[in-house]
Amino acid sequence: MSDESACKQCLHEVNWAMVHTDAVTMYLEWGTNNWCDSLRPTVTGSDDDSIYFVVDTWEEPNVVLIIMTKYGSTTLYEHKLPYNLSAQYVHAIGGLNGMHALTPSIITVLEEDLYV
Repeated sequence: MSDESACKQCLHEVNWAMVHTDAVTMYLEWGTNNWCDSLRPTVTGSDDDSIYFVVDTWEEPNVVLIIMTKYGSTTLYEHKLPYNLSAQYVHAIGGLNGMHALTPSIITVLEEDLYV
């Protein structure tokens, strides 16, 4: 699933507070973590998953919707950031490559683009 209409179908399941490092810890390194709270519940079964957005800056900054399970991650949707927002974001993170958290301005753009 990588088209916008499919992305809109799973928006009600998006965990807007999830960041990639927490998802990896919860699902792929679950035996090595010792935290549990209301924002990061433990994985209790094979059917558990988290759906969340990240900004992928390994190449041109893209917003990526990911589903993470104990078997790994799958990209559900990917969209290039508008240039002005992309430049601001890269500057704000010091040009670091990786999978990063959303900013409030990116969340606003996503909501405007996907909820309309």
